[in-house]
Amino acid sequence: MKSLIRIAAGAAFWLSTMAAASAHHLWLEIDGPNARIYFGEFGENLREASPGALDKLEPRAKAVSTAGERPLTVTKGANGFAASGKIDAADSVVAEDGRYPVFVRTHDGTTTRSIYWPAARFVPDRSPRQPVLALDVVPAGGDKYRVVFKGKPLGKAKVAVITPSGWGRDVYTGDDGEFSVALPWRGPYVFEVQHADKTPGKRGEEAYDLVNYVTSLTVVQPQGIEPLPAPPPAKPH
Repeated sequence: MKSLIRIAAGAAFWLSTMAAASAHHLWLEIDGPNARIYFGEFGENLREASPGALDKLEPRAKAVSTAGERPLTVTKGANGFAASGKIDAADSVVAEDGRYPVFVRTHDGTTTRSIYWPAARFVPDRSPRQPVLALDVVPAGGDKYRVVFKGKPLGKAKVAVITPSGWGRDVYTGDDGEFSVALPWRGPYVFEVQHADKTPGKRGEEAYDLVNYVTSLTVVQPQGIEPLPAPPPAKPH
């Protein structure tokens, strides 16, 4: 009974603090022996398609375990990518695309060249994991998670916690890069974090002024109350 009260209280807190807003992002789901990589808006049930916005992406994926990393074969489909290969039950799966086209914007006579760097991670449980992405979100045990940028904790980062129904909330990391969040509903959650690195550089022969990293973590809650229904599929752009 006490656990049901805690779950109900957690759900009520979520409903009263809905504030999450997210940008287009990658996220991962496990489909039998394969991982599925989607691009769009998880909370809006929006999956970009091919032909269309999905064609701008060329993600790479790998399975990560304590024994090392194994590359996965990525194949594009109509509304996402399949990442196939050896994926063990305890593996984390990560995907990223560092080849997205440079975006050029001119405002008040100043031209900015920026790179959009989407990435995603799926974890089968909430046991602590080591970061492997430039901007990564990893479980830290229990209800705790950690945001890491290039190997260092990212403090005061906003994390959008999103459910398939579209309900969500924003939480913020502490100076140690950690945040805590309860997951009242059964099913998948996506944690999305963004970070702009304003250090100029070059990608091959392309110069850029900043990199906009957008990374998600998919966590599945096996227990809890019945999830709210997802909205109808949104139309791809």
